[in-house]
Amino acid sequence: MLEVSSTEIIFDLKNDIYIPYNLSLKNVTSLYLAYKIKSTKPELFSVKQSRGLISPHQSEVVEFSTTDRAKNLDPKHIVNQKFQIYVISVQEKKSIAEIDNLFQSQACFNIRLCTSILKEEFGKKIPIFGNNLASSHASVLSNSRTESQATMQSIIYPTPLTNQVQCVQRLKQIELDLAEEKRKREQLYNTIEIQKLKKGSSLFKFILPIILGILLSNIYQMSLQYYE
Repeated sequence: MLEVSSTEIIFDLKNDIYIPYNLSLKNVTSLYLAYKIKSTKPELFSVKQSRGLISPHQSEVVEFSTTDRAKNLDPKHIVNQKFQIYVISVQEKKSIAEIDNLFQSQACFNIRLCTSILKEEFGKKIPIFGNNLASSHASVLSNSRTESQATMQSIIYPTPLTNQVQCVQRLKQIELDLAEEKRKREQLYNTIEIQKLKKGSSLFKFILPIILGILLSNIYQMSLQYYE
């Protein structure tokens, strides 16, 4: 038996770059397990350690990444692509050449994998496209020659936009609130300035007669002194 850490190859999309995904393969038997990984779109994906031999009760980490050809493609061309992991049990260690010959001459088991994409927006990672992104369980190897397997779904479901829409609406509401607060502050400032002007004008009207009275009194006194 072979266990895989996930049945989905989940690529994290950051700045339009697909981050490689590591998948763990664990041999839970007392035999050696030879494995070989194939893709339906080898021109879009690269697999490090695409074939090898796993010792009994040991694990192997396989890295899945996208090629240069996938950089400019829409995510819909990356998701829901299929991988097959073929596995054969052997009694002793084998070389890579011997492993290739084994898969050509003997029946093997296989596990199906499917690709998905996550993208970070507003500080949260959300699914862009793909099947069940929550799967992180171990998948047990089954015999492809004798047991039927459920066909992987190929329909791309639209991503729920509830969280995104709520965030955008909240940001817009905050902008409106800030603009309204700014308008109220400007209105209050203008009101205070007008009141200051009115107060200064009233004070000027009160002081002006007194000043005129003093000036006229001085002129009158000066005129009396002149005629004397």
